[in-house]
Amino acid sequence: MRLKALIQIQLRSSASAGITVMMSLVGVLIIAMVGTCVETARYTACSGQGCEVLRVGTDALLTEYSKPLYDNYGLFFIEDNGEPFERVIARYVGAGMKNTPGFTDFLKGELCSLSINEKIHVGDNEAEPLADEIKEYMKRFATADGLRSLLGKVSKLSDAEDTATAIEQTVDEEREDTKLDKRILRLMLLVDGVRISRSGSVTCDKYFVKKYAVVDNYTGADFGITEAKVWNSVKRQINKNPVEFNDIGPKFLSGIKAVREKTEKAIEEGERLKRDYATAKHSDMAARIIAGLPSLAGNLRVLKETEKLLSNVNTSVKETKLKLKELWKDYDTDSLSFDYSGVSAAKGDDADPLNSLGSAIGDGILSLVCKNPEKLSEKGIKKPDKYAEYYKSQPVKKDDYTNRVKSLTQDREVSLSGTLGDVVEYGLDEFMLDSYITKMFPSYIEKNEKKDKDGNKWKRSLNYGWEYVVAGNGSDKSNLESVISRILALRSITNFTAILADPIKRAEAFAAATAVVGFTGLVFLIHFTQTLFIAAWAFAESLCDIAALLQKRDVPLIKTSAQIKTSFPEMFLLTNGAICSRAMRYTPESAMSFGYKEYIIMFLMMTPGKLYRIMDLIENDMKKNGYDGFSIGKCVFKIDVEAGFRFPAKFFHLPGISRILNRDLSGYEYNCRISAGYL
Repeated sequence: MRLKALIQIQLRSSASAGITVMMSLVGVLIIAMVGTCVETARYTACSGQGCEVLRVGTDALLTEYSKPLYDNYGLFFIEDNGEPFERVIARYVGAGMKNTPGFTDFLKGELCSLSINEKIHVGDNEAEPLADEIKEYMKRFATADGLRSLLGKVSKLSDAEDTATAIEQTVDEEREDTKLDKRILRLMLLVDGVRISRSGSVTCDKYFVKKYAVVDNYTGADFGITEAKVWNSVKRQINKNPVEFNDIGPKFLSGIKAVREKTEKAIEEGERLKRDYATAKHSDMAARIIAGLPSLAGNLRVLKETEKLLSNVNTSVKETKLKLKELWKDYDTDSLSFDYSGVSAAKGDDADPLNSLGSAIGDGILSLVCKNPEKLSEKGIKKPDKYAEYYKSQPVKKDDYTNRVKSLTQDREVSLSGTLGDVVEYGLDEFMLDSYITKMFPSYIEKNEKKDKDGNKWKRSLNYGWEYVVAGNGSDKSNLESVISRILALRSITNFTAILADPIKRAEAFAAATAVVGFTGLVFLIHFTQTLFIAAWAFAESLCDIAALLQKRDVPLIKTSAQIKTSFPEMFLLTNGAICSRAMRYTPESAMSFGYKEYIIMFLMMTPGKLYRIMDLIENDMKKNGYDGFSIGKCVFKIDVEAGFRFPAKFFHLPGISRILNRDLSGYEYNCRISAGYL
C-alpha cells in the first residue's frame, strides 16, 4: 500500500512538473510573440521617425534661403556655395534623433548615411523653377483683367505685319517698274551724253551718239532737245565737221570710232529696253523712245562707212569728202529724243526728305527722341546672355532695327516687316512673368529705385532692365536704341497707312518727288520716289511719336490722317529740339493709353529666353551690391535627399527570445528618400 501510494505521489509530481515546463514554454512563446508585435510596431514608428526627421532637417536647410534675393526680388532659392547641403541636413537630423530626457528611448536611432541624389537649380528645365517662383509671387499683383485689357489693345495691331508686307511688296513692284526708267536713263546718257545730278546741274560727256551736226546753224530742235538748260550743256560738245568735212584727219577718225562704240552700246541698251517694255507697265516716254530706236542702226551704218573711207589711203581727199557728204545725209539726230522738261524745276538734294532723314539719323535715334540724350545711362555688363549660352538655349535672333532707317535713306529700300511675332498662346502665366519684369527692374521711363535692408539705395548693373530683357545687348544705350528702333519700325507701318490715305499728303509727296527726279520725265521713277518720300514721312512722324511715348504722352495706336503731327516741310527739321517740341502736341497718357510700357510688354510676349536674361540681371545686381560670390546659376530650387538610419533592437534583443530565435538581432536599418523644394 505504501509503495502504491509512493508511486501515485511521484506520478502526480511528474505531471505537475510537465505542466509547469509546458506552461513555461507557452509563456516564453507568448512573450516572444508579444515582443515581436511590439518590435514590429516600434520598427514602423522608427521608420516614420527617420523619414520625419529627414524631412524636418531638409526643410530646416531650405530655411537658409538667400535673404537678399528674397528681399529684393521676392524669390525663394538657396545658394549652393557654402557648407555642403549633406552636412547641414545631417546636423539637423542628428539633433532630431537625440533622445529627449525623461522620455522613453524607444525611437532612438542613428543616421548611417545621407546623400543628395538630385539638385534642381534655377535655370534647369528652361528655367522653369524661376518661372514657378515668379508666378507664385505675381499672383498677388497680376490679374486676368489686366491681361484681357492688354490683349485688347495689342489686337489693334494684328494686321500690322500684313500691312508691312503689303507696303514692302508695293515698293518692290515700283522698284521693278523703274528698271524700264533706268534703261531710259542709260540710253539717255549714251545718245545725248547728258548727266543730270540730283541738284539739277547738267553736264555732257565728250562722246555720245549725237556728237555730230549735219546742218549749219543747228539748234536744239535739230537734236531733239528742247530744254534750254540741257541744250546749253550739250551744244558745247557738238562737232559740226560733217557739215563741210574741213578736217578728216586722225583726230576725226578717232572721234568717229568712239561715237560708233557708243552707238553700238545704245543699240544693245535699246534691245533691252524693248524686252523690259514687253513685261513692265507701259510708259508713253518708253513707247516714243522705242519708236526712234531704228535711227540708231542707220547712224551705225554711217559711222562704219565713214571709218572705211577715212582708213582708205588710196582715195583722194576730195573724193573722200564728196562721198562723206553724200553718206552723212542719212545721219539722224532728232528721231530719237528724250523729255528734259523737268530739269529747270529740279531742286536737288536739299528738296529730298530722304537725305534730311538720313542726315538726322546719322548721330543715332537716341539723340533725336530722348529729351536729354546727354544724360543717357552709360552702364553695361560684360557677358550679356550669359545664362542663355550656359544652358545652350536656342540663340535669340538680335535684329538690328536701326538698319531699317539706313535701308531707306541709303539703299532706297523699305523694310518694315518682322517687328511683330506670334502672341496667340500668350496667357496669364506669361503675363505674370512680363509684369514681374516691369515691376522689379528699371527702364528708361521707370527708375524703380529700391532700398536694401539697411535703407541704402539698391544699385543696378543696368538702368534699363526692361530693354535688356527685350534686346539682350551689353549696354543700356544699345538696348534702348534697339527697343526704340523696333517701335519706330512698328509705328512707321501705321503712319505710312495714314499718310497714304490722305490725297493732299500724297500730292505733297508727289510734288516733292517731281522736284527731285522729275527732270527725267520718267513716271515710274517719280512714283517710286513718291512712295519712298511717304515712307520717310512716316519715319519722321514716328520719331515724334517715340519722343512723346518717352515723355509719357498719349500716342494713338492707330492714327487717322488728321492725327499726323509732322507736316511735310517739318521733315526737313529733324533735330532733337524740334522733334521733342512736336511731341508735346500730344496730351499726357491715361490709363487707356498704349504707352511705352505696353510696347515693352508686347515685345516681351515675343521674346524667347527672357527667363535667362532675368537671371543675368539679378546676378549682376547682387554683385553690384556687394554680394561678390553670388551666382544665381548655383541657387537651388528643389532637392532629392536619401538617408539611411539604424535603430537598435529592444525586444528582439532579449536573451530568451534570442535563444528561441537562435539569432542575436542587435538592430535594423531603414532607408528613406524625400523631395523638398520651395513650392
